[in-house]
Amino acid sequence: MALSTCGTSLVCNGSLAFGAMTASLDHILWSDISSERLHSCGPCDSFGSFGLAMLAHFSQMVSVHSPAFTPIKKVMRERTIPVALGEPCLLYSIMAVASTHWACALPSDPTHTLIATRFRHKATRVYREQLQLPIDRDNMDTLITSCILIAMFSFSAETTTPLDSWIFSDDPANMNWLSVQGGLRCLLEITKPWMKESIWNEPFQESSNYEYADDHRMGREDLDPDLADLCDITETTTEETNPFHWPLRMLCPLLRIPRHKCGASRITNFMGRLLPDFVHLLAAKEPRALLILSYWLALMCISVDEWWVGPRVTLECQAICMYLEACGDRRIVELLEFPARACGYKSTR
Repeated sequence: MALSTCGTSLVCNGSLAFGAMTASLDHILWSDISSERLHSCGPCDSFGSFGLAMLAHFSQMVSVHSPAFTPIKKVMRERTIPVALGEPCLLYSIMAVASTHWACALPSDPTHTLIATRFRHKATRVYREQLQLPIDRDNMDTLITSCILIAMFSFSAETTTPLDSWIFSDDPANMNWLSVQGGLRCLLEITKPWMKESIWNEPFQESSNYEYADDHRMGREDLDPDLADLCDITETTTEETNPFHWPLRMLCPLLRIPRHKCGASRITNFMGRLLPDFVHLLAAKEPRALLILSYWLALMCISVDEWWVGPRVTLECQAICMYLEACGDRRIVELLEFPARACGYKSTR
């Protein structure tokens, strides 16, 4: 009888906990999205139950099925969901990523795309509002995690057509998928005094733990000679005198390190560490800057197998190859072989 009573109590407590969690999610989502009503929550009958479904989906997404981003997925899986139940900024970021993945997995249903779009907009807006408040050790993990998730869904692509790339557009917003990646670098500078206390300290240390992670040497030693020549890098060139120097210092070791030793996090770090001067050159479609980016995109194509990576890096790398080939600079066209091969671009020449 005692065991039966205990079992009944556990079931009852579990049911109460589930109900409380659903009610909490329903309150947060309803109070914040009621003015932006979603047309449908799919098979769920409330925002709360939909929220639970998305949290469960997110938990499955960050389960370690591949070695890519294992330390980051571990933190996402074990440390973020409980915090999100009391932090709308983080909750919306998780919901945005989960619903975006959901929409990618079921592209035939436009409702999924609509829901994902609404959550992405909401997550971005709440995150920006939080950045206006003081940043300290108490909210750094929420902000860093939200920043990572926003960067992730911003990088994902809804199209696989290179002609839809920012390369062939005059709208600066079409380059947001890359521009927002620098947000984490700025946030880490602010939170540096407390980083040892962060849930992200260990995975970040691991991703930067290789010989050339912070190679700021002057000159061209260990740089690819063809790329260095193209970018006018001499033995006296520094990051301050040449905007191509630092991107090449980051890129060239990645080209040399065997793929199995490189690691997805080390490769993706490149985009978040680009400095504004170089990003401005990309926005202006400077051919040498585009070529450097295409080499990184090529590395991503052949080394990082994640749902939010593949479509984006393939279409952007193909678009850059098309654009640079049409520019007609023989020196650049001769250096396109690696990115073109990696992304499957077929030359028209």
